[in-house]
Amino acid sequence: MRATYEDLLRTARRTAVSAKRGVYPDEAQVMADWQAVLSATKYHLRWLRCRLRTSPRGEPGPSGRSDNALGRLAQAIGAGADLLAVQDAAASSAFEVREDLIAARAEVASIALIGARAAVRNTEARTHGRTHLLRVAEELAVLADADVRRAGLGGLAGLAASWPTALVGDLSAVAAAAARWERAHASETPQTVLTRDLRSTTAQLRTVVSVARHLVTSLLSAPNAGLDRATRHSLLTVSSELQGFEASSQGVQAGWRRRLADLSGPSQSPGEEAYVELKQAVDSALRTGNRFRDAGDLAPNPRAAAQLIDVADELLWAAEQICRNQQSTVEWLIRAGRIFVPRREAALVDLRYLRRPTGGSRPLQAKWVRIARWECFEELTNDLADAARYLTTASGAVRRLAGTSTRSRRRAELVTRIPQVYLEDVSQMNDPGQEFAGLVR
Repeated sequence: MRATYEDLLRTARRTAVSAKRGVYPDEAQVMADWQAVLSATKYHLRWLRCRLRTSPRGEPGPSGRSDNALGRLAQAIGAGADLLAVQDAAASSAFEVREDLIAARAEVASIALIGARAAVRNTEARTHGRTHLLRVAEELAVLADADVRRAGLGGLAGLAASWPTALVGDLSAVAAAAARWERAHASETPQTVLTRDLRSTTAQLRTVVSVARHLVTSLLSAPNAGLDRATRHSLLTVSSELQGFEASSQGVQAGWRRRLADLSGPSQSPGEEAYVELKQAVDSALRTGNRFRDAGDLAPNPRAAAQLIDVADELLWAAEQICRNQQSTVEWLIRAGRIFVPRREAALVDLRYLRRPTGGSRPLQAKWVRIARWECFEELTNDLADAARYLTTASGAVRRLAGTSTRSRRRAELVTRIPQVYLEDVSQMNDPGQEFAGLVR
């Protein structure tokens, strides 16, 4: 449910083919549209560490693009550049493969070349700026022929924006709410987390995973879902892993209730607020009254079944990331000695907790103490690790069914990137091996 870089380039190519078939009587508007396409192409190639070397002499001044196919081509090419611009450090490895960069440049250049040929066909030789257009077209042709591998975009193909595509319908609202839920938890730092927030997070995870398990069960029992044997086997594996998560999460929930305590009351964390929105989206899309919709109603045909797999993918990915985040937060709190345990539990690993260091009677001793000894939290940390492992396996299986990539699902990283200056000789296609563009904070 997220548009990948490959999807955007495919859309741009379709738009370019449509533009080539069009007839445009207004030559001035054609050149204005081409100027918009050229600007978008230059910007796109900068993110691919390449630039056009044709001199801008004689290039027409910028003006507004039209709404015809040639004008929309500029928007389509720019959308791919915008997707590259929002990538964070987690996707840096995708920009280090020289062959993939060459393939992406070739695809962008070939798309722009189609637009250039459409502009040439709809203008006369005396049209202002046409000479520059022809020179740019020659350079684009060299770039388009540089991909001798012809094996696709590689790792760049799976790059995607950080949010699922907002489609029409309640199911897409569930996917978007799941992404916001994951982002809200990723924005919380361990220093601001209380035990009541961790208890709330565990309850949220159990609820969301139960929803995902219901979707998997509905897919398996829907008579018209049209699932093949391999898909059914993968869904059965997911269901088994989610059962294991439920057992481990019960241990985590019991650990918060029996042994650890701080301030009581409901959680007021950003993750709690995002979870309320997610629950409302789930109730609107998947419930009828006080019960879930029937399996046949949720997946009446193979297309609806594919949408349910996409939603399960978003839910389980978000749950896995939040579970991993909770695990690291608990580890930080233990090292910092920020979690309370009963004094009798602390005394089992450190005899100094049997009495006050300065003396005093035992009835006046606090019943709860803070301790930074891992032995007091072994059961809790083991259950957290097991829960995260089950979610990782389940999320990976659903992700393969949905056809998405780990590059499409990343943690929140609030950075702004700028394209790196990349002076490449496009005629010889030599790669000087410059480093990946740095992050500007």
